[in-house]
Amino acid sequence: MSDVIRGSGRRAARKRADVLAAACSVVAERGADGTRFADVTAATGVGVSTLQYYFGSREDMLIAVFRFAAQSDFDAVGERLAAVADPWERLVVIAEHLTGAVGSDTGWRLWVESWRWALRDPELRAEVLGDYTRWHELLAGIIAAGVAAGRFGTGAAPMDVARQALALIDGLALPVALGDPQVTGAMAGDLLTDALGRLVGLRDGGR
Repeated sequence: MSDVIRGSGRRAARKRADVLAAACSVVAERGADGTRFADVTAATGVGVSTLQYYFGSREDMLIAVFRFAAQSDFDAVGERLAAVADPWERLVVIAEHLTGAVGSDTGWRLWVESWRWALRDPELRAEVLGDYTRWHELLAGIIAAGVAAGRFGTGAAPMDVARQALALIDGLALPVALGDPQVTGAMAGDLLTDALGRLVGLRDGGR
């Protein structure tokens, strides 16, 4: 393959990724059911025919948005974790990110929309459940490392604790995504940090 062809392919991939990033904001604001090709065209300047070329149908575009958002969320957390060694601090990074204490709640709005679609779409449902598996495995690995390092005192299986931790994150982040004035992102992050410390049996006064 020539350098020209490879370069063209990379530019096309970047353009598609740029469109998906902009479409994420559109879907978060309008909801999946209310998003049309024309709405994404208005936000990006990319013509409807090009969107159809990139994605096929409107439904395929929405699923691509959900997958792009999920991967972007996971990647963003991974980048932040790369600079953090302490197991407790790593848990806090994840908690802050997923409850919306860091950044906007666009990701959570998209998560809620993807859950709705996953109820009706078996293929998307499998992918969403796969996302949960990735988060569970990430959390379980951190919890196991914390126990091994003496930072955490829980005697429960790391995967069980990970499932409980993610359930806490879901429960506290959903009101933030819904705009509950009584549960801000920062408040949810504080509540979650306290609950996670109890859940893992945090030692050494780390909170």
